[in-house]
Amino acid sequence: MPASEALLAAVSRLDMIELCSRIITNPERNAPRATAAEVYALAKATEGLWAIALEASLLISALERSTVISVRADEVAQQMATLRSLLTPLSPIPTRQENTRANSN
Repeated sequence: MPASEALLAAVSRLDMIELCSRIITNPERNAPRATAAEVYALAKATEGLWAIALEASLLISALERSTVISVRADEVAQQMATLRSLLTPLSPIPTRQENTRANSN
């Protein structure tokens, strides 16, 4: 079942850096207190970061192969485009202040 609109709205108001810092600073206390929105946001972020890592690995392999054998330029360009599209949501990582300004416009 997809995430509800209420859950997605709560996720959009999170400051991911603050959330991660809070959990890392005191995991035994703060991890169990995470809300559903916080857990969902962390899961989506983890999934996205693994996708980025896998695409980066494929791109590196293609670039390494291109020095040894002829790799089609469109193959490398496609992997670069995929990696760029995965990185776009992370640049810059939104903070609560940026989310508040975006919601007030």
